[in-house]
Amino acid sequence: MDKNTIKSTISEVLKLIDEQTLLDLSHVENLDKYVKKLTAYRFFKLMIIAQLCDTDSLTSVSKQTKDKADLKKQIGFESISTSQLSRKLSELPSEMFENIFRFLTKKIQVKMSYHLLFLRDITRLNVIDSSTMSMSLSQYPWATFRKTKAGVRLHLKVIVTKDHTIPDQAKLLPAIHSDRSQMDELIDRDPDAIYLFDRGYMDYKQFEKLCLSDIQFVTRLKKNADIEVLSEQVPDPDQLIFKDQDVYLGNETSGTKMIQPLRLIETEDTKGNSVTIVTNCFGLSAKEIGDLYRYRWKIETFFKWMKQHLKIKTFYGKSQNAVYNQIWMALITYCLTVLIQDNTGFKGRLLTIKKTLKNLLFESYETFIKALFRPPTRTSKGRRKYDYEHEFQILMKQYSEGEVEHLDTLDFDPLFV
Repeated sequence: MDKNTIKSTISEVLKLIDEQTLLDLSHVENLDKYVKKLTAYRFFKLMIIAQLCDTDSLTSVSKQTKDKADLKKQIGFESISTSQLSRKLSELPSEMFENIFRFLTKKIQVKMSYHLLFLRDITRLNVIDSSTMSMSLSQYPWATFRKTKAGVRLHLKVIVTKDHTIPDQAKLLPAIHSDRSQMDELIDRDPDAIYLFDRGYMDYKQFEKLCLSDIQFVTRLKKNADIEVLSEQVPDPDQLIFKDQDVYLGNETSGTKMIQPLRLIETEDTKGNSVTIVTNCFGLSAKEIGDLYRYRWKIETFFKWMKQHLKIKTFYGKSQNAVYNQIWMALITYCLTVLIQDNTGFKGRLLTIKKTLKNLLFESYETFIKALFRPPTRTSKGRRKYDYEHEFQILMKQYSEGEVEHLDTLDFDPLFV
């Protein structure tokens, strides 16, 4: 078979979002009008390849288009300048890449819907949190955050299952915007779901609104919260439940007193620290609610994975649109990696998929599959811990029985007996 007829790994990745789909999702008429070389889709392909290959700058992307024959073949031109890439990154509407991200998240959710039964009749555990990318105030003055620091905050909702963390909705804003200001954007009415978020989203009026809308939630309570205890159930320390109460939150003086009762549960997090949780889920046991809250670490792991393995800590451009486009590209790359994992049926770590993609991006897809499922070649059990106590007992036994001649020889070493 001719090499030109063999599908490459990058072609298989990009097949998940083809050119026509991108143009349809852009909602921009004549997006590539008068553009002969660096079309929106060619630029999209370059940025996905840059994310998968951990390319550190647009200058490096430009250099690769000149040097790599496989890359030239994939994008369809010989070279592109850094300035052209920079202009394209700043000019393309970030809404287009946000739409692509949403399109891919829906595709992931459809593929993984069979995994989504979580607890009893709860089919979705939606976890909401945010992560801030800190930036230089002098270079990114539009990214308002603090007096001496700039930053962009990614507000994100993910669907958590026992096996997967699936992105669902995202919002990018300058970091000065608080978490709780974005609750309306990230919460939909879904009777089969529970929303899980941290105390940064503490807002009694929002809690009241969620209760009246029959939206179930679990969140952590701040230490200075005003609490009126209505009733109390017997705690169960063996199940790590140290308090289980029905309460009202807020106070009448400040006008924050809630009308709807909530349930207060005191338990421990995964690190053994005391945690006070409030929820409007009265149909679940205290242990079930405590177990649900412990799944909040999955979104923190997601943010950590992205910052470590995708390009969102340093940026290719300085404008707001350039920064937002790069972050959307990182989220899209994550979704493409998850879809490749599902398509291949690979049960290992997502990072293994990412690293194998990076190494074999322009090799045949068959080579990629073989490498992904290659059995380990190591048969050794690894370095074993030396049992010094056992060796000492042997030497003492030899000494007590008079077997001491070998102890005086020059080549004797108790470490290698």
